[in-house]
Amino acid sequence: MSDTKKFPAIGLLVVFGVGSAAAAVSLAGFGWLMVKQGLTQEAAAPLTTAAVCLGSFLSGLLMAILQKGKGLVWGAAEGVLFAGLLFILGTLYQSEWETMQFVRAGLVLLMGVLGGVLGMLRAERKRR
Repeated sequence: MSDTKKFPAIGLLVVFGVGSAAAAVSLAGFGWLMVKQGLTQEAAAPLTTAAVCLGSFLSGLLMAILQKGKGLVWGAAEGVLFAGLLFILGTLYQSEWETMQFVRAGLVLLMGVLGGVLGMLRAERKRR
């Protein structure tokens, strides 16, 4: 009998959905803040980046907690899903990628990894 676990594709996508929902709620909140404070359209890019980074972080954190380890791998996987989504949407709505899109994708990936590492540390602390 093998001691290896199956790849949790369904769990990966479900947690990605939870992170996407968190990003959507954050986007709605940031939109409300923009209207309430009278912010210009220039404030939209950093606020949307923050919302997607939050979703990526939350997804990485949840995935590492659910898998009880390998936080770097699971956080990176969730970050790649979010960065891939950014890449697809950026390609659909823009003719070419600029430097800031690559910076945003890197930030989203980094936040997923950080969430995964924190989730792994939390799971290890609970085992003690």
